[in-house]
Amino acid sequence: MQWTTAHACCNCDSDKVYRSCQEIQDFKPGAVSGVYKIHPLPSAEPIEVYCEMAIKGGGFTFLPRKLTRRSDAQQIIVALFKDKKNVLLKLQKKADRSESYTLIQPHPNFANTDFGVLANSYSGYTNPKNDFMKDYIFLGIIPKSAAQNKNYQGFRSNGETVQFTNCDKNPNSLFAFMPNHNLQQPSNYLSSSSYEDSGVAIDWRSKAISITHPDRIMPNKFFFLTELHFGGCGCYTSSNRWKKYGFHATAIGLR
Repeated sequence: MQWTTAHACCNCDSDKVYRSCQEIQDFKPGAVSGVYKIHPLPSAEPIEVYCEMAIKGGGFTFLPRKLTRRSDAQQIIVALFKDKKNVLLKLQKKADRSESYTLIQPHPNFANTDFGVLANSYSGYTNPKNDFMKDYIFLGIIPKSAAQNKNYQGFRSNGETVQFTNCDKNPNSLFAFMPNHNLQQPSNYLSSSSYEDSGVAIDWRSKAISITHPDRIMPNKFFFLTELHFGGCGCYTSSNRWKKYGFHATAIGLR
């Protein structure tokens, strides 16, 4: 099968205004995955997003890197993020741009805890080490108030529990997605650690499922430099350090 990159907008010639990829799927069940223009905020400028219409029930809106530079970025995220216990991540391989996916869900110990998605903010969580880059999309897994305990923490990746024991009550529990518009060198925090050898840092990536027959390949403008920080003895890593499995960037999809 020949793969094509979804640069062309699927609905830009349409007069119909949709607020999200989920709404497109609801009104057009046969809609294919690809780039769409949506209006999450009716009174604001539209935004081009990538709609994933097949994986895990579809309806996921993938956010572009340039979203972080909009003054209404947080309002857009609030309008899009309704399913607060399911976030779809796509991982891109550097060698051939092939993609895999994983659905991130709460750890069984925190099954009733919603995720938080923020633009250029980490309110209620701990700060990403790359926040000096200024703009980012933040995925908070467990709020700071609940993560500062010595217990099993983590999340599920494609249904498999990825966990660690928080050894010192350090309440880090986050993914951060950095556009890195200025091509800055990522933080060297814990660069000599062994987190990329085993544990949370690589376990979640090992659960990713290859997309062998995609409708379209997602354009690069949806993939981010990605940071993970968990614990207290969980992990710290960023995608520039990833060696196992060949991934180098991640895209984040909400519904």
